[in-house]
Amino acid sequence: MGGQLHLGRLFGVPIVAGFSWLLWIFVALYLMAGFFPDEIAPTDGRKFVLAAIVVVIYVLALVGHEFGHALMARVFGIETERVELWALGGLAHLSRGARNPKEEFFVAAAGPAVTLLVTIGAGMVVGAVDGFNLDALWQIGTLQYSGSTAVSAVAGIILFFEGLALIFNLLPALPLDGGRIARSIVWKVTGEPARGTAFAAQAGKVLAVLLVGVALWLVADTGSTFNGLMALFLAYFIWQNAQAAAIPTERRRSVASLVPASAVMDREPVWVATTDTAADAEAHAFATRDLAWAAVLDPEGRLRGILPAERVREELAAGRPATPAIDLVPSGARPATREDVLLHKLLKDKDLERLGALPVVDSSGVVVGVVSREAARQALVVEGGLRT
Repeated sequence: MGGQLHLGRLFGVPIVAGFSWLLWIFVALYLMAGFFPDEIAPTDGRKFVLAAIVVVIYVLALVGHEFGHALMARVFGIETERVELWALGGLAHLSRGARNPKEEFFVAAAGPAVTLLVTIGAGMVVGAVDGFNLDALWQIGTLQYSGSTAVSAVAGIILFFEGLALIFNLLPALPLDGGRIARSIVWKVTGEPARGTAFAAQAGKVLAVLLVGVALWLVADTGSTFNGLMALFLAYFIWQNAQAAAIPTERRRSVASLVPASAVMDREPVWVATTDTAADAEAHAFATRDLAWAAVLDPEGRLRGILPAERVREELAAGRPATPAIDLVPSGARPATREDVLLHKLLKDKDLERLGALPVVDSSGVVVGVVSREAARQALVVEGGLRT
């Protein structure tokens, strides 16, 4: 972490910032001072004091946002190596990426949840001091709100910037938190994290192109060169990060086209012999394991069917422990997959989705392992940090 300022620790997590962040602080102070009218701040000194209060609150809100990610990640056993602050936001460097859509959704959403709370708090202050109506909301949204007191003026500026940050950050485009949330939803629906990443990364590129258009409009129609340059810089940042997210997705798809089920299967599956009884099956397969089913194998190790734990326990409850386990196997197809089936095809298997796992057989039909849906999915997940 050379070339960075060490700002301290919170909940055991280091907080750092690049030296360019200091430059941003001074620029922000200068710009914020211009938002306070003479009625509220009659002297330059008072304007800069109020500007400093705005910047401090903004930074604290930003830190809170990043620690929303960090503390939610900790709930799922993901540690945060450091929180990094920079001019356009922050970055929680996580020890690993999400392993399932639930982790991805809640860790991504925790940051905006903190920003929402800050936004609501600022709005409540404005409402308590000056009253809150549509006219006041319009003035805040157009940065024309001056407030009747220094407190409401500061709260109005915080409400504008935090509200804007919240809306922008929830856009369904990587690297924004909204992109992570969108990724988790697509991942949940399709069962493929790569599709979620591809969708959110493509949305990020679209957003970057739109921001270039905004930048050109700001310069050409409003004459706001500074704001235009900021929009252009933001577009570049989003495009670069969306592109970086898309590259691992393409690599992952390439890997998925090469990795067979045998690479991620459990080579010592739980099984039941065709000669076992219901009591044997319970003792050997289900009593000490949380399994929904076990494979039934003949003496040569070939699959004879899938034995549901529920059927075994129904038989035991009925007082028939000596019932042959093979008689409890549902008739019909014997769900299984070949050891050379590739992961991207395996994840489309309806039996895998229904059962959660499948026996893996070799070319002669002998069971050589069991592959779970979770293991196949995790093999395709890219790990990384969470950027706001």
